[in-house]
Amino acid sequence: MHSARDVTQPDGEPGRPGVPRITPFVRGPFTGLGEGDLRELGRLGTRRVYAPGEALMIEGQPGDRAALLLTGCVKVVAATEDGGEALLAVRLPGELLGELAVLDGEPRSASVLAVRTSTTREIGGPAFLEFLADRPAAALAVQRSVTRKLRSATRHRVDAGHGTGLARLARTLHTLLGSYGTPVEDGLRIDVPLSHADLAALARLSPASVERSLRTLRGQGAVRTSYRELVVLDRPLLARAAGVPLPPAGGGRA
Repeated sequence: MHSARDVTQPDGEPGRPGVPRITPFVRGPFTGLGEGDLRELGRLGTRRVYAPGEALMIEGQPGDRAALLLTGCVKVVAATEDGGEALLAVRLPGELLGELAVLDGEPRSASVLAVRTSTTREIGGPAFLEFLADRPAAALAVQRSVTRKLRSATRHRVDAGHGTGLARLARTLHTLLGSYGTPVEDGLRIDVPLSHADLAALARLSPASVERSLRTLRGQGAVRTSYRELVVLDRPLLARAAGVPLPPAGGGRA
């Protein structure tokens, strides 16, 4: 396993050493942050690069830093009682990692692993807390982000704990679509590189059950699949399979 590489201290704009560039976040807690807050955020921490499979954070270790995911994709996993591993979530650029342990001072409740080569800006705990104390808009954004994550985790435990295999997979896909749906020519692509084994872990199903359920959804015309790609062709059909409210009137197919 490769070790993470420190790339640079705070980024500077071309021709303006020491002046942090403003990163346009398209998701995550800092999408609506003002220019001043973004510049201050850009002054903090160190940029690091992780190879696929490398751990950014390890369950049980001290929460000494938060990390802002800049590029790539990571997954959040936790150990199970039988010695296995439960996939809890996936995170894409713009999302904040490890903030819960920094905020409450407790050991990390899960590990974070790079799915593909990923770049982060890692901010030490004291500096991150000082930034939030000095920047009320950023503190409120992080608070709302934490609340959304906790709500999502609660909903996931409920959704993945009951119903048929088809319903549980459809609910998992419906949730992923809400966060990571990207328009393509024939529908909405779930823009996360998940294998069938990853989907099985998220939906708490066996890989065989995921295969059967995907076959059913393909047969209904709700989705199409290829290697690590899933496109929702008909969102109302997926919602009905999931047993969740249909998209608003006028949403039609995906």
